[in-house]
Amino acid sequence: MEGLSEKVEKYLKLNLEALSKIKVAAPKDSFFYTMATDFMEMIRSYSSDALHFKEKGDLINAFAALNYAHGWIDAGARIGIFDVDLDHRLFTLYR
Repeated sequence: MEGLSEKVEKYLKLNLEALSKIKVAAPKDSFFYTMATDFMEMIRSYSSDALHFKEKGDLINAFAALNYAHGWIDAGARIGIFDVDLDHRLFTLYR
């Protein structure tokens, strides 16, 4: 079974890989674009928090922040405001 440190490292890598793949799919003049940029702000904030907690040695909160970040990523991918190239390995898609 993986220890907490290994899980934090694993999910940090997963988070970075997912972030590198996300593209906003909504047109710039739409409500959904505003929603997508808000989602991205939340994702970046939780990702930044995760790194901050990790650097301080607070692995429980680092892991929690990573899970929140990926929850926002999956929500955006699932409702279609992010184009994730139909990657079912990194994202929880609708179909």
